[in-house]
Amino acid sequence: MPELFHLRTFSPRASLAAFLAFAVFLPTSAMALTEVTGVNTVKRNDKFNSQQEWGNPLVLTRAGHITRVMDGRYGFSIIDASGTKIADFLTPQEAIGFKLAAGEYKVEPALCRIHRHHHVEVTVTED
Repeated sequence: MPELFHLRTFSPRASLAAFLAFAVFLPTSAMALTEVTGVNTVKRNDKFNSQQEWGNPLVLTRAGHITRVMDGRYGFSIIDASGTKIADFLTPQEAIGFKLAAGEYKVEPALCRIHRHHHVEVTVTED
């Protein structure tokens, strides 16, 4: 009867190759990049001088750079925790690659002068 499973001992060379593969790929997977997204929607009523705003701040534990912007068609601003405007962008494409230090930021969409309502989502990949 033929033997279905053949047990083979590992050679030192195969063991070393397996160890090196594990040692190289483990640190790279453990250091995966983190993406953080900040969201804000603003709705303004000029007739009643009122405004609604909702969303989530952009909270970075490490420095990073902007990798994606959704909406923001009329532009948007990035404001730090102290209320200082860090950057203004006229189009979403301008923001790609912009570097931010660790900290908390608010993303604020520019509003259409007719509809007075807009939304922006900014994703940052931490370095």
